[in-house]
Amino acid sequence: MTVSHLLAEYDLSLDDIRWYLAHQLTESILSQRESPTEITRRIWSGSLEGELYQMDERFLARLQDELDRRLTDEPQVRDILEHARMLKMRR
Repeated sequence: MTVSHLLAEYDLSLDDIRWYLAHQLTESILSQRESPTEITRRIWSGSLEGELYQMDERFLARLQDELDRRLTDEPQVRDILEHARMLKMRR
């Protein structure tokens, strides 16, 4: 099973994956309760930019690699894609 096949099965596009990842990043920033100075430093240093650069393609490549190397399994990938599908529906 490939990630591309699963994306088609869940009717997800790269844009939907970007939305999912942006949502994950937002939750991460909010949950860390970083001070405004730490968030500013993260943005200013380029760290946040690095996280955003081709985040969708890197994420999908990592998922496929983890599947290929059996570090993750299909049900775990399906859980992630289901969450992405639910976010797509609420968008």
